[in-house]
Amino acid sequence: MPLDVPKGVDGDALTTWNEARSCLGVGAYTASVMMCRKLLMHMAVEEGLPEKNDKDRAPSFVQCMDHLEAEGVITKRNRDWADKIKDIGNEANHDLASISKEQATSVATFTRQLLHEVYELPFLAAKS
Repeated sequence: MPLDVPKGVDGDALTTWNEARSCLGVGAYTASVMMCRKLLMHMAVEEGLPEKNDKDRAPSFVQCMDHLEAEGVITKRNRDWADKIKDIGNEANHDLASISKEQATSVATFTRQLLHEVYELPFLAAKS
């Protein structure tokens, strides 16, 4: 599978990241991008956003992005990465055109970097 799993990633985030990597590895580029987008939603729930709202529905993607920013998970420095994941993920989710290998690789690379900052660096700091 392409890319790696950053240390400290587990649970739904790990499952979703591995699925994104698997999709990328077999050329399912649109599916890979959609999984990277979904990973941001899992991260928001891990950071305290309720999994269901009062209508028993998952939070909207906008709510997830706003929550990640409010909690400091998405910072000014990595907001461009998150926006790229969001924008290409929205294209994959809402447009009929397929996602190219280059777009999917870019989104996966940005997602990997975000996972490094959010999971791996705190994991390594806690171990030292």
